[in-house]
Formats: sequence, C-alpha cells, structure tokens
Amino acid sequence: MIQNTVRIRPLRPTDSAQAVQVFFDAIHRGTADVYSASQRQAWAGTRPDTDGWRNRLVGVQGFAAETAGKFLGFMTIDETGYIDLAFVSPDAMGQGIGRKLYNAVEHRARELGVTALSTHASKKARPFFERMGWSIDCAQTVEKRDVTLTNYKMSKTLA
Repeated sequence: MIQNTVRIRPLRPTDSAQAVQVFFDAIHRGTADVYSASQRQAWAGTRPDTDGWRNRLVGVQGFAAETAGKFLGFMTIDETGYIDLAFVSPDAMGQGIGRKLYNAVEHRARELGVTALSTHASKKARPFFERMGWSIDCAQTVEKRDVTLTNYKMSKTLA
C-alpha cells in the first residue's frame, strides 16, 4: 500500500512524458474491463503519443500524485470547474490516489470561486465520481478515430 507516502503537488508542463504514459496505461490496462480493445486503441492509440503531449500541460491547472519519484496519476481543472483529465496508473488504482487528487482539485475549485464542477467521465471513472458525490447528467456516445465509445456527462454542485 503506497497511499501513505503519496505526495500531491501542482502538475507541471514538464510532467507531460510521465502523464502521457499514465494516460496510455490507464486506458489500455485500466479500462480493459469496460471498453473493447478497438475502443481503447481509438481512444489512446497504439503507443503513448509523447510528441502530441509535449505541450498538452502548458497552461493547464491540476495536480500530480507521486511517491518516491514515481508519477502515479494526475487530474486537471480549469477556471470554469471542468475536469478534463483524470488518470491514475493501473498499478496504483484502488489505493486512494484518485481521491487524493480529487480532493486537491475540489479545493482548488473552491479557491477559484467555482460553484459547480463538470466532467465527461469514462465508464471506468463514472463510479469514482459518483462516490465523490457527483451526478450523471446524461450518457453520451462519442467518436474517436471512427470508433464509438460511451461516456457520461457528470456534474457536482459545490456548497
């Protein structure tokens, strides 16, 4: 169990290579129980897109989780309260990493004066967000590289 030694810190543009690897692994290994191989490949490609992610985190607010220098996951939030990226390494799933990242993101949203959060959650992320008090607004069908996937438009009002 690694959660006691996890450090949450601001996400940096220099995290892009580690973030794209977590993104790739989380999709290919972490969602294998809810999306087909062709859906996962359409979503994340056949290998981590390091070049495509080189500037993906520039100007993005969010948090990274790490322990002993190992990058475990990350979550982003914008000034409107939209959570775009929320990924944890499959090797660290179920250890409270997502909750720690989410708590940091929600705290940041409150600092920004955001009154409602929103996201488009995958089938895998949906139960996590529900546990964090979120509601499903609607199911959606999205297309990635000519393959359709289901995700959920979700929201949470902050008191």
